[in-house]
Parts: sequence; C-alpha cells; structure tokens
Amino acid sequence: MQKKRFLRTGGLVLFVMLLVITSGAAQAAEFNWRKQEGTTLRVMLSKSAFTPMNQEFIKEFEKKTGIKVIEESYGSAPLRQKLSLELLAKNKDLDVFQGMGKTDLEYYRAGWVTPLDDFLKNTALTAPDYDYADIFPKVRAIIDGKTVGLTMSMNPVVLMYRKDLFEQYKVKVPTNWKDLEEAAKKLTLDTDGDGKTDIYGWIARMNEENTAIFSLFLFSNGAEWLDKNNKPVFNSPKAVEALKYYGQLLKNYGPPGGSTIGWQQVIGAFAQGKAAMTTEISIFADMVLENPKQSKVAGKIGYAYLPPARPEYATMLLPTNDYHISAYSQKKEAAWLFIQFMTDKTRLLAYQLKMMPTSRKSAWMDPKFKAADKLPELTKIQYEGIQKGIVQYEIPITAFDEARPYLSRMIYSAYEGGDVQKTANETVKSIEEIMKKTK
Repeated sequence: MQKKRFLRTGGLVLFVMLLVITSGAAQAAEFNWRKQEGTTLRVMLSKSAFTPMNQEFIKEFEKKTGIKVIEESYGSAPLRQKLSLELLAKNKDLDVFQGMGKTDLEYYRAGWVTPLDDFLKNTALTAPDYDYADIFPKVRAIIDGKTVGLTMSMNPVVLMYRKDLFEQYKVKVPTNWKDLEEAAKKLTLDTDGDGKTDIYGWIARMNEENTAIFSLFLFSNGAEWLDKNNKPVFNSPKAVEALKYYGQLLKNYGPPGGSTIGWQQVIGAFAQGKAAMTTEISIFADMVLENPKQSKVAGKIGYAYLPPARPEYATMLLPTNDYHISAYSQKKEAAWLFIQFMTDKTRLLAYQLKMMPTSRKSAWMDPKFKAADKLPELTKIQYEGIQKGIVQYEIPITAFDEARPYLSRMIYSAYEGGDVQKTANETVKSIEEIMKKTK
C-alpha cells in the first residue's frame, strides 16, 4: 500500500515537473519577436571594440524580428556631442542610443531617456528567458528607483604594471600612494646610459580625458566631487592633495607633453615598453597589451587595484555602457525589442568569450568563458570590482559635458604646478554657476 502511494505521489510530482517544463518551453515559444515587423529603427551607438560584433548581432535581430535597423557609430566624444544636439531638438527620428554610466544622470535629468520598468514587467514585450535579475545589481542603470537603461558591459579601471621590471629591479607591487611613487621613481630608467630616459615609471591621461582617471585618485584619497547636498567640494584638502599627487606623478615620472596624453598615448607607450605602470580601463589588456602582434610586453604584465592613499579608501572605477530608448522615439516597443535582444544572455556571453567584460553574472560563470579565460588574474580583479566599484564616478551633474573642460583644466594645472588650491577654488565657483543654470 505504501509502495503504491509512493508511486502515485512520485508520478504526480513527475507530472507536475513535466507540466512546469512544458509550460516554460511553451511560453518561450509563444513570445512573438515579430510583432513590430516592418518597423525601421534608427540607433546611435558608440564606436568601440564591440562594433564588429554589434553589427553582426544587428543582422541577426533584423532576421529574427523583421525590423530594419539603421545603425550609426561614433567615437565617445562625437557621440555625446551629436546626441546632445539631437535630443535637445527632441528629434523623433532617433530611437535608441548608447551612453555610459557617467552620463546616465545627465540624460535622465534632461528628460531624454524612457524609463524601462513597464517594459520589463510586461510579459508580452519581454521574452521570458531575458532574466533581468541576471544583470549585476551594482551596474544596473537605476536612478530615483527607475530603470533608465540596460547595461551591456563595463570596464573596471585597474593598475597595470610590468612584472619583469618589478622583478628585475626588486620593486614590490605598490599598496599605497607612497609605494606607488617610490616604484615610479625606481622604474624611471635610462637603460642604455645615454643620459635620456628610455622607460618612464608612470604614464596616465592628462589631456581633456583626464577627469575619468583622476576620479579614481580623488576617491582613493577619501575625497568627493560633490557632498551630500550636491555642493561641489573638490577643493577640499583631500581633493587638493589628490590633484597635486596625480599631476606631479606624471610630471616627475612620465613622458613630456602631458597635455597630449590621452588613452591612445597611454596604451601605445605601455605596449611599446616605454612605461612601467599605468592605470586604465581593463579592456585594453586583451585587445592590445597581451596581443604579441601589437605589444612588446605581452605576457609581462601584472594587474592589481590602483593603490589608495590609505587602505580604507580602496576602490575601483566601473565605467559601464548602456542602451537607452529616446524619450522622443515614436517606436518605443520596437526599440525595446532591440535593446533586450542586444543585452540578452546569448549576446553577452559572446562578448564575454571575446574578453569583453559584460553585465551578466551568467556570462562570467559560464564554463565556456572559464575555459577560454586567458587572464585569470585580471578576471578575478574585474569580478571583485563589479561587486563594489563606483559606477557614477565623474562629477554627477546634468551639465557634465559643459563642466568637464573646467575640471580638465584644473587637473592639468596641477601637472603644470602653481597654486593648486586657488585653481580648485576658482573651478568650484565655475561649476556652481553651471549647476545654477541647469538644475
């Protein structure tokens, strides 16, 4: 009797399990990707290492949905400029665009983005296997409780250093600012004895892009761009100390011509063996630095957190890349199909297998990625950064693009020397005026 009851119970459990599985498969099969067939979307994307794969995925999307996509790709600065012009004009012709975590607040407060929460909740518009919960909570594009974009990738900023030089000259991996400067000093080298520096101990951005990397030094000294009341405080003693340190580190141990040094020059010099240390977005590791065809130092590089001034200030910058639907688009449902397709598990795993850090936990945990991972030391640091890094790392104000040149000049002034405190005070006043006009 007990055996029969057990068989009946077991059979019932099996039946229920089959029902659930069948129901889930049916739901997936029933999702209609072609409900916006015949629509044409215009999308404006960032030109990057992702572009070739993006273009392939767009072809797949068009085939799957019957939606035609007109794609435009621009470098990060030209993209922001073009977006500002089109969105200020409330152009209804633009449907989807890419931004970064650092611009989310600007775009949201300007009213340029469509909140996505209603789309995510709508089972008729969101595929049952999309699994938004799989996206790391830390990197979700959420402001004021609203989902303003879908995050596809991130680029943790790490310290990159020449392991061979550290070993040869018996230099320890720095854990604080004092160590970092001592290492830079020891590794500024005249290797052929001609009286000229052949290898610089340090290189970092100092042109108009310097605000991004400087932010890490600002936070690594316990300072902030704004206080809790949104008042600019980057003229505080800790902020000024960070400015002086960042400027003089490059001045004393880096190549001349600081105003021309952007990420291209940083990565180029490091790849050619002209610098012992830098801090940059980690995607350059696999793309350039560890590629023997492009780099003289492939296989000789170590990765670590940028050392903070003091241990309690240790952190990491976490630049993210997001998809947004324009607030002025007349084709929002088709646009939603596009951005969910471009950020689903299949697409993001494909990026991850190319060593492009993505926003989905499943991609990092996938056995295929673990087997293909060529840089486990870097992967470990990146993964930790995703859990605790700073996404909104540049000054979080609406008029970011207008403010950035003032901040960039302030940082460059610290490289040139002079009264850094005075310059910081003046820049704070300039940013306050900008903020008054753009609340």
